Amino acid sequence: VFLLSPQEKFTPVKYFSIDRVFRNESLDATHLAEFHQVEGLVADRGLTLGHLMGILRQFFTKLGISQLRFKPAYNPYTEPSMEVFSYHEGLKKWVEVGNSGVFRP
Repeated sequence: VFLLSPQEKFTPVKYFSIDRVFRNESLDATHLAEFHQVEGLVADRGLTLGHLMGILRQFFTKLGISQLRFKPAYNPYTEPSMEVFSYHEGLKKWVEVGNSGVFRP
């Protein structure tokens, strides 16, 4: 989150990070102890939840994941927030593939 005084000039930005992470969690078909996490931040004026959904659709489509559903969710630092689900053919069910939200001033 960027806080700008009225004298500073605002510049739209996009930052993304991809890294391998570890989580101490019970293993099952949808949860592994080690995985790659993608984080991103897009800052601009006038962005909406629709823009966020479009960015997420574009991102997952480039990964070959096209069947997506968005579900409202609670995240302590964003509002509105959404979980992202994709249909997994092998498991024959919808699995969570992401989480997202909009920072407010």
